[in-house]
Amino acid sequence: MEMRQLKYFLAVANSGSLSRAALEVFVAQSALSKQIAELEDELGVKLLSRSRTGVSVTEAGQIFYSYAQAILKQLSDVKSAVLSSPLSIVGSVVLGLPQSVSAALALPLFRAAREKLPGVSLHLNEELTGNMVDQLRQGRVDLAIFSPITTYADVVFTAFVQEEFYLLRGDETSGDYPQSGDMDLARVARHALIMPASQHSHCTREPIAAALGEAGLPFKIAAEINSVHILKSAVEAGTAATVMPYALAAHEIAAGRMHAHRIRPEFVSRTLGVCYSSHVPLTNAKKAVCELVFTVARQLCETGSWVGASYIGPSTDAVQ
Repeated sequence: MEMRQLKYFLAVANSGSLSRAALEVFVAQSALSKQIAELEDELGVKLLSRSRTGVSVTEAGQIFYSYAQAILKQLSDVKSAVLSSPLSIVGSVVLGLPQSVSAALALPLFRAAREKLPGVSLHLNEELTGNMVDQLRQGRVDLAIFSPITTYADVVFTAFVQEEFYLLRGDETSGDYPQSGDMDLARVARHALIMPASQHSHCTREPIAAALGEAGLPFKIAAEINSVHILKSAVEAGTAATVMPYALAAHEIAAGRMHAHRIRPEFVSRTLGVCYSSHVPLTNAKKAVCELVFTVARQLCETGSWVGASYIGPSTDAVQ
């Protein structure tokens, strides 16, 4: 298997056309087709399905696509690491962010990276949590922000924020809700909630499910929505409430379109940490992004910009 075969396959898969892919990688279409055919023969499976309307990726091709992306990315990282000096901070870093985290952290982190890490090309990927761990372990994502992971021994987790959960509702949401102020967990349990589906529940649904389970209270689901934007629209429209971090709906709350209630005297929260795979080298650029995540998060917590969050991570004095 050759690197050019991986590049050719990705070009075809992304473009959906052999002719367009050939133009993109600057080879004759016949040569590209020959390389793809040799790759399929070596693997013993069909990666692409050809028709009059174009080319589509088979089920086996979808699996191969993920690994091909990861291999080429790691090769690019190797080149950057070898060509740079041991102390330089250069290269490309892909950071995966759950949808429920990006509202609080993504933009401040992006701005800080542009200012403090000019030699680093930081790619922020907003992901569903059910997809993120596999992408991290396959090398398609360099770093990820996640809740504690105990399933995989090869995933290193460094906690940096504890974030409180609130009951969030719209103006027209029917139920036993106070006009303002706190709600206890038993009162929350009376209402069916809009939550992400269980396969994408690690950073959002699991904390409230665990708290209700420990209290012997029911966990009622009104609907399962995996898109944060659709979920917020449904809550704002009064379909049902949800239990999520405050930052997820900070703009809607500030505009008076949604209301937030702390859950008291109980305290429902999640711990967020930076994760990386122990099988993939941690370059200077990746280390610098980790430190920047900690620095930015600490500043957001200390200034109150990240409502409901407390910094619990490593000291950032040395990197500020």
